[in-house]
Amino acid sequence: MTAKTILIIRKHSLAIPFMFFVFLAFLHSVPAAGSAAEVLVPAFGEGKVKVRLYTDYFCPPCRDMEPAIEPVISELIKGKVVNLTFADTPFYKLSSLYVRYFLYALNEKNDLEHALAVRRLLIDAAKQGLDSAEKLEALFKANKVALKPYDPKPTFDILSDYLKKDQVQATPSCVIETDGKTDKHVGGKDIVDALNRLKKAQPKK
Repeated sequence: MTAKTILIIRKHSLAIPFMFFVFLAFLHSVPAAGSAAEVLVPAFGEGKVKVRLYTDYFCPPCRDMEPAIEPVISELIKGKVVNLTFADTPFYKLSSLYVRYFLYALNEKNDLEHALAVRRLLIDAAKQGLDSAEKLEALFKANKVALKPYDPKPTFDILSDYLKKDQVQATPSCVIETDGKTDKHVGGKDIVDALNRLKKAQPKK
């Protein structure tokens, strides 16, 4: 690890508390446009293994990882191996805006395939540099993705607790919790390899 790499990691580490403070303030500033009887958590699957995936739509390594990780998590979830939570982390200026629209889309239709499609759409939006709610809404409308706004603060509180518990300092990161034991993996290749090992460890039917 070079001195430059260490400096970058330290910068990320220092940025995390600040960015989450900004994120929380942003959520408080958003009026509730709808209500939900239960707290929406972007989690899928009935497996005993808990997986928390920390990514950011503006993080290049996260975006590069997405095509490789989608089929793996889909298989693990459909096979009832894992319960996976998408824990979006606001490390960049516009991340909180994108997280809010991800949750709005799930509040309208909360299933795995839809969640993956919305993630892909938001990754494309980030690559295009869409920088306002109006531009995101136009993109969602053009792709026929319905939105159901609500107050996302309770969701953020849960995800924030996960972040503190898992001590995440960089994206992409993944925490795998099995029988009370947790393992953290950082970087696309490490994460995909770890999830593939979970898949291979399952008994063949």
